[in-house]
Amino acid sequence: MWFVKCYVNRSGRNDVQKHYNSANEELKANLENALEYLICLERSEWIRPRAHRMTKCDEFRDFFEIRFKANNVQQRPIGYFGPGANDFTILIWATEKGNKLIPEEWCSIANRRRLEIIEGKAKAEKLKFSHE
Repeated sequence: MWFVKCYVNRSGRNDVQKHYNSANEELKANLENALEYLICLERSEWIRPRAHRMTKCDEFRDFFEIRFKANNVQQRPIGYFGPGANDFTILIWATEKGNKLIPEEWCSIANRRRLEIIEGKAKAEKLKFSHE
């Protein structure tokens, strides 16, 4: 089982948690359903249609996107397996439109945030769901 965490910068800002907290019930429920399914799977089973290993990032080729639709938008929270052995940490909330991820610079942002966690300049905290 995986523990879902999210990136928190040095000053305590947590964009992923903020995005989740401000979302409507459809987005919250769809994310929770996707994660409930994925956290029970082996890493090798994180495949389409619910997840996808990101291979188009030259800086780090082991990012994964969680794939679901909410509010007529393809939601694509992106993260990596770490920093702990049983952690999956969401680094950035992206969306997809016309086969392109928004923000386009998702790769460099995600990689910078991953390195900040590894170097101790940022941390990963548990994603808190509204029903907890």
